[in-house]
Amino acid sequence: MKAEPNPADNLRVSSVQTAQRVLMGENWIEQPLPSQITNRVGPFLLIHHWQDYFHGGQEPLEVGVGPHPHRGFSPVTCIYAGALRHRDSLGNDHVVSAGGTQWMDSGSGIVHSERPDDSIAREGGMLEIIQFWVNTPRAHKMKDPSYQPLSQEETPQWNENNWRIALVQGEWNGYQSPIQSHHPMRIANLQCNESGASIDLPMPENWSGILYVLSGAIQVSNARASGRQMMVIGTGVTSMISLAAEEDTRVLFLSSAPLEEPVVSHGPFVLSTYEDVQKAIMDYHNGKMGDLVEGS
Repeated sequence: MKAEPNPADNLRVSSVQTAQRVLMGENWIEQPLPSQITNRVGPFLLIHHWQDYFHGGQEPLEVGVGPHPHRGFSPVTCIYAGALRHRDSLGNDHVVSAGGTQWMDSGSGIVHSERPDDSIAREGGMLEIIQFWVNTPRAHKMKDPSYQPLSQEETPQWNENNWRIALVQGEWNGYQSPIQSHHPMRIANLQCNESGASIDLPMPENWSGILYVLSGAIQVSNARASGRQMMVIGTGVTSMISLAAEEDTRVLFLSSAPLEEPVVSHGPFVLSTYEDVQKAIMDYHNGKMGDLVEGS
């Protein structure tokens, strides 16, 4: 049953924006954040949505993204179809399949690669992922890096009013994600196959966030977003956001407590000053972030 729109919800909808289609290397992806309107939302700095079919007949090292460094933030990847292989300079070599998440805190520096699972490269198949970047508070940027994989089976999940909720990070409805972060957040994947079904999303008054629609369409009060669109949620007077599905729908929900700190980014580094960025570049070239030599 569809709930009556709450006009106060609409006061929290800052904008609805369509993702840009951009070429990253040899891959076309959807990029809702950053955009010409919105540079960042709280700690959320970037969202890349990649969906592609691989025809097979390739070697694993011919596809995906090869070794590259990061410092000062967490690149997080949710897998919706297929599987992704992660390797890094800490010695991790791990495959996360559909329904899972890989959360890497780059900390003081790490080198990693992200490629479709070997079977997809060789035999073909669909890969759909979203990678989003989460800024790390300045006090924690130079802590040791870490890698936290979360399988579909390990992800807290439950049903609510024809919505399926998969909790990636934070607390919700008595559930707690095992993924640790340095800042209060609530991140979840939401799926609904019932037109008109609504769900209340916990959203403290001073929090901000994003509803990114992978497919389908949603409505918050009189604001609407459909596939490949981002709805930005700002602070407001309500502690809940009522979200309704208009059709079969998949949504990534990102929300966070305020994080008002300087952000100076350059390529794969997200730090607080230009001097910090310059040091990161030098440290990488001097081998201080480790090394990753991929095998087969």
